[in-house]
Amino acid sequence: MSDTAGPTFSRRTFALGGGAATAALPAAPAMRGIVSVSANVGSGLDRLTARAALAGSETAYALLTHAGATDRQGRRSADLVKGVLGDRLVALLAPEHGLSGQAAAGENVGDGHDKATGLPVYSLYGERREPPADLLARIGCLIIDLQDVGLRPFTYAATMVDAMRAAAASGVRVLVLDRPNPLGGLRIDGPLPEPGFSSHVSALQVPFRHGMTMGEIARLVHWQEKLSNRLNVVKCIGWSRRFGTNIFRGKTAMAFTPPSPNLRSPQAVLAYAATVLIEGTNLSEGRGTDRPFETVGAPWCQGEALARAMTALDLPGVSFAPLRFTPTSSKHQGQPCDGLRIEVRVEQVFDPLLTGLSLIATLRRMHPERFAFLPGKPPFFDLLIGNAWVREALLAGQTPAAIVRRWPGEVSAFEKLRRPALIY
Repeated sequence: MSDTAGPTFSRRTFALGGGAATAALPAAPAMRGIVSVSANVGSGLDRLTARAALAGSETAYALLTHAGATDRQGRRSADLVKGVLGDRLVALLAPEHGLSGQAAAGENVGDGHDKATGLPVYSLYGERREPPADLLARIGCLIIDLQDVGLRPFTYAATMVDAMRAAAASGVRVLVLDRPNPLGGLRIDGPLPEPGFSSHVSALQVPFRHGMTMGEIARLVHWQEKLSNRLNVVKCIGWSRRFGTNIFRGKTAMAFTPPSPNLRSPQAVLAYAATVLIEGTNLSEGRGTDRPFETVGAPWCQGEALARAMTALDLPGVSFAPLRFTPTSSKHQGQPCDGLRIEVRVEQVFDPLLTGLSLIATLRRMHPERFAFLPGKPPFFDLLIGNAWVREALLAGQTPAAIVRRWPGEVSAFEKLRRPALIY
């Protein structure tokens, strides 16, 4: 098996680039839960630094990356790729939060300069959403190395696809340095976005939780949209779809580097899969606290009663504890809040969407005069989930259990659609 995966597909087979090996269309893996990590797991960056020839032979490259893209030892992709390519690396590009990973969510980021590499940094989350045409005219290959979290609302996959489309229009090869999906690759959950709800948090036609790596998403989009340029994916080392956040624990652990300012630990990434929906409400999702997305509340919330009510639901793999906090930024800044702390205890049975919807339904039941979805056309909650009907169902009093039973058909169809793009 080669170190890279190419994008060639047919109805019954898919081709793996580099060695031109072919394999039968892979069957969907069975859900058996998370398994222990018994070998070193690494990213495409780790593989590239061990075998520089994987970069190719173009005379000029640009790298789309951020501070969260590191090797097993926690070293920046920008520095390591610069070490591999030398002067052939002519520019860096950065997604939401900027190259440093410190800009706030949704904040427009300007262009800059990276002191460590001496390279210009072009922001793709500001005045532009794709690489500038004059840069694409100067390079032969765009390298993409971004750490995603396996959820559609996280914007890095959308940024990658925008960059891929622009590269294709300019005839520039794309090389994706793949990275493990920290939520694993087996479970798919949630609806696909409906027409009229497209935004940077719902830009791709994938379920809320897609169960794919960035390299696999790149292969899927390249295939679906018939992009004319070359795409290669440098594969992860030792990663299995059955791994979860345990890749960041133990003797064989990868270094965990926050993929964004408020996802500061593997536990936060797990909780985010449920509480990202809180961003579409008038509750604090914990920004401005020491544990964002693991913390939820508001000045009018009754934390102890909320924790009891959530515990009584007996949701799998998660616990709730009352908590008082005062956010230093974002919603309810400077105001004492009551709420709860969310702790994922058993990752393999934790149901993020059911948990997040149950939390919203419980808050609305307990505080009907205070709880609200944030206004907008469409409301931000609708953009996060990809439709209006989930919010409308919650407002109509439908149970979260009934809501999550409405999208298995979409999930099943997507599972079949994605199969040719899978690498692992």
